[in-house]
Amino acid sequence: MGLVENLKAYFKKKENNETTGKAPEGVCPNCWGHQNWEGEYYSFMKGQKGNPSEETYNNFIADVARKLDKITINPNTYTCETCKVSYQHDH
Repeated sequence: MGLVENLKAYFKKKENNETTGKAPEGVCPNCWGHQNWEGEYYSFMKGQKGNPSEETYNNFIADVARKLDKITINPNTYTCETCKVSYQHDH
């Protein structure tokens, strides 16, 4: 899956109170936590009264994905390209 799909899956699991990782798949948990994207998502949903149009939702997710481009984990080394923290591969 790509970053956009991973973000959508992560937020959907959060909405349904399902177990998630500390960050969407492929995103550095350390940087994700510092940037508080979950707070941005909940503010967005509150502003949309919990029911955004598909286009508005997709635009929000695409905007987040563009900003997350630099905090992704390198798939070959499992190291964040920004903070250089290494993670074990869980799969």
